Amino acid sequence: MADDSIPTLALPGGSILQFFVMTIPLFGVYCYFLYLAITRPSIADPDNEAFYEPRIRLTDILYVYLTTWVLYAVLVIYMLWFVNKRRRLSKRYEKEGIVILGDVQYEDEDRWLVNCLFRKHDYGYVIYDLEKVASHPACDYKGPLEGKIRKKVRVYHRFPREQVSILVIPQYPYSGQPKTDLEADWASFSETYLVSEGYNEAADNNRGSIQKVMSRDRSLGIILISLGWLAFLLFASVFVCLQIDEISDVYQDESSYWAWTIFIIVMAGVTPVVAIGGNLIRWKIYERWILRSGKNARPDGSFGSPRKSRRKNRSERGASHTKASEEEDGAYVQMT
Repeated sequence: MADDSIPTLALPGGSILQFFVMTIPLFGVYCYFLYLAITRPSIADPDNEAFYEPRIRLTDILYVYLTTWVLYAVLVIYMLWFVNKRRRLSKRYEKEGIVILGDVQYEDEDRWLVNCLFRKHDYGYVIYDLEKVASHPACDYKGPLEGKIRKKVRVYHRFPREQVSILVIPQYPYSGQPKTDLEADWASFSETYLVSEGYNEAADNNRGSIQKVMSRDRSLGIILISLGWLAFLLFASVFVCLQIDEISDVYQDESSYWAWTIFIIVMAGVTPVVAIGGNLIRWKIYERWILRSGKNARPDGSFGSPRKSRRKNRSERGASHTKASEEEDGAYVQMT
């Protein structure tokens, strides 16, 4: 069994094949839908017994094709634009980052369902002193920097660490990331970069290929598969609309005008808004998380959320008030 302390540098070697195989059943179903669209005009005759049999509307098939088109369009924009911007942002740490010392907190919770759904085991926290960032000669941040910060980060080395190198972009003092985890991230999209030797030595014999990294061609493979799906879905959607043209006079629940209208709306309106706008919003959220997120330490040195802190203070005040009331009641009893 692989040691969790050994970083996962990239996707498994068969990830493209797995992605392709996973889409085969869906492709088979969609080919069946295409077959129904091809044969529908041949039974669009009230004199044909098959005319009265239960059927799947071609309009519903069109909805399925167009919905899947939008999802694959989102994936293609994500791979072509979002991933490249994320990689450039990550490489900024290598070019511009300053090094300070800090700690990495990691708790390996044995909750497989939560880890599977939310991948919580991929995240930890870095803690470092903002004053160290401010005192670095390369830091040109104008605002006040004091106290410690606790920041959620993506980790590849799944174990806690103390006094390790933290890379910070000088213009963004809240951008701290563990250096060794960034090296693992760089390795995931570089053909030549190797992580620090000290961590490679931790690999056991079964993980001897830990220095092998993901080629950019792996992302290219996912893009090519997605583009193939987009081409198929575009052709299938147009073909279904043409078939609806032929049968709309026979079937009252099929409308040629509506089919072409929804096709144009999805292609010219929904797809750009969802694929481009959705990825843009996601990028802004991701960029803020990387560069500006973090929680400053409270005066007592803890990092609890303000909401919990306020709730705790209210509870303490409530407990004090109750205690005072009990003392007053007791004093009154003693006086009688």
